[in-house]
Amino acid sequence: MTAPTPRGRMSEKRRQHIFSENCVAHHIAPCCNCGRPIHRHNDKWMIEHKRALGLLGPDTNTNCGPSHVDCGKEKTAKQDIPAIAKAKRMAQAGAKKKPARAFQVPAGVVFDWRQRRYVKSSAIT
Repeated sequence: MTAPTPRGRMSEKRRQHIFSENCVAHHIAPCCNCGRPIHRHNDKWMIEHKRALGLLGPDTNTNCGPSHVDCGKEKTAKQDIPAIAKAKRMAQAGAKKKPARAFQVPAGVVFDWRQRRYVKSSAIT
């Protein structure tokens, strides 16, 4: 798995811009998780990444949306963290090198091409 998208602190200007992009009425935008309205000045809200940065989601405005604080924490705990953990497990499992499955010739045995089978090395002479 490649490195997750680097995350910097989101500026207040960008936060307000993302809210304004999603507004359906004056200072009201739908929550990107539950769909209920968020009032810009009355409700506690945050910007939530629709596809988590840990799952290689881009840190762009189109991947972000306003969310109630409770909805955002619930999504992070129930969806994002388990999905990130699964992706890391899968990446580690794919990175492990499996030994080659080949026939191991027992000690003291050689292949006799005339008989087309393995025989004890003392029987060839």
